[in-house]
Amino acid sequence: MSEPVREIDLHGRRVEGALRFLEQELTYCRARRLSPVLVIVGRGWHSPGQRAVLAPAVREWLEGPRGRGLGVAGLKVSNQGGAFLVDVEG
Repeated sequence: MSEPVREIDLHGRRVEGALRFLEQELTYCRARRLSPVLVIVGRGWHSPGQRAVLAPAVREWLEGPRGRGLGVAGLKVSNQGGAFLVDVEG
């Protein structure tokens, strides 16, 4: 994958809201053939117990039927686990 052409910052959002926003943004990116996209999730340092909540939920969503349906063709962990570099097919 090459350098990201767009960033989607989900850091600090709750899971449900983050996934809704991610769906809107990926729809936009797919329609405009913008790829790859950097999806920022943070590392969970500010979560209770410093355990990541958003990152695993977003990864599961991206790799599942919703993500594939929006053109997610692959992803790679980036920024020491605080983001995903996502390949979006148009």
